[in-house]
Amino acid sequence: MPKFRYKAKNRFGQISRGILVADDENDLRRMLNNQEYFLVSHRKIQESSQMFAFLERVKGRHLTSFCRKFAIMINSGIPIVDAIANLMRTTESRKLRSLLESVYDDLLTGKLLSEAFSRYPKTFPTFFRNMVYIGEVSGNLDDIMLKLADYYEKDGKIKQKAKSALVYPVFLVTLVLVVLAALMIFVLPNFKNLLSDLGGDMPQITKIIMDISDYITTNISSILLGIILAIIFLWFFGRTTFGKKFYDKLKLDMPVIGKITRNIVTSRFARGFGTLLSSGMQIIDSMNIMARLLGNKVVEEKFNFVCEEIKMGQPIAKSLEAVNIFPSMLIEMIAVGEMTGELDNILNSTASYFDDQVDHSISQMTQMIEPMLIMVIGVIVAVVLISIFLPMMSIMNSIG
Repeated sequence: MPKFRYKAKNRFGQISRGILVADDENDLRRMLNNQEYFLVSHRKIQESSQMFAFLERVKGRHLTSFCRKFAIMINSGIPIVDAIANLMRTTESRKLRSLLESVYDDLLTGKLLSEAFSRYPKTFPTFFRNMVYIGEVSGNLDDIMLKLADYYEKDGKIKQKAKSALVYPVFLVTLVLVVLAALMIFVLPNFKNLLSDLGGDMPQITKIIMDISDYITTNISSILLGIILAIIFLWFFGRTTFGKKFYDKLKLDMPVIGKITRNIVTSRFARGFGTLLSSGMQIIDSMNIMARLLGNKVVEEKFNFVCEEIKMGQPIAKSLEAVNIFPSMLIEMIAVGEMTGELDNILNSTASYFDDQVDHSISQMTQMIEPMLIMVIGVIVAVVLISIFLPMMSIMNSIG
């Protein structure tokens, strides 16, 4: 039997909202009339929209848009329940819509907004939920939602820049691999048969390339299966605690990627920590939240040590310096912020500086990787072409 979300009104003008199970609209009206309410509006709940809710994956731009629109509505005096209902109908993301439907239902039962969000920790992480709770308690929810919108917007831009920098190199490598595979599987075997028919001698480089081609052609199924199994293994390995820590350490230690990763972590920490402090959250609570927000298991473990040091009375700057995560500039700025009492403002300003550092690091990586890739690819293609043309020239000379 379908469920309906309804809005009804009695003869005194009192509004009632909720969910009822009914056969159809007429049955819904009858049930409300029995309670002396008249149906104002209703919407059938699509059960199919819930089937992907378990994924709890919402794009950053949709979350940013939600926070900003929600802030504007609350600031305009619209009740939280009505604002959620409106956003639920207008959001582009089906997954976010599904989650907001559940949040709306929880609000109707009297739950706090932060409690309703807590059912979906992958979409609404601890950072988000704690900020919302602060907004609810302080009465500044609109201001908090704007801060969240700014945070997710800037964080999303950094992620997008990092991804965009990898698009061209990945495309270039993929294209060359496809061309080489086509040469090895389709062109070179036919060329080998042609050389055999003509009776030409093959140079050593051609023999090596032909042997590689024969091996790939003969074992293509095993090679593809091996690649697929390797990808699956690496994916599952990355899901384990040890695997996550291994990959995260690799990202921090790699020559070029490491610099970008550290700048991203630094920018995210400065902005997130500054946002939490400016919203009124205590330092220890903010640090605990930031440990999970930075998205790196190695950094998270070090943050646990930092939190313990701060609890023992150590300054934040000195505690962070001991674990060697962040650059000296950030440590110095935090020390200044602790002395002046302007730590939140200094952190937010410093985050913008490290955003620029991320851009600079990505540009450096692109300028370094592209020429190297082109050179390596050029050498590989040249070797294959030489292995083809040398025997052809030998045959032409013998004919001449």
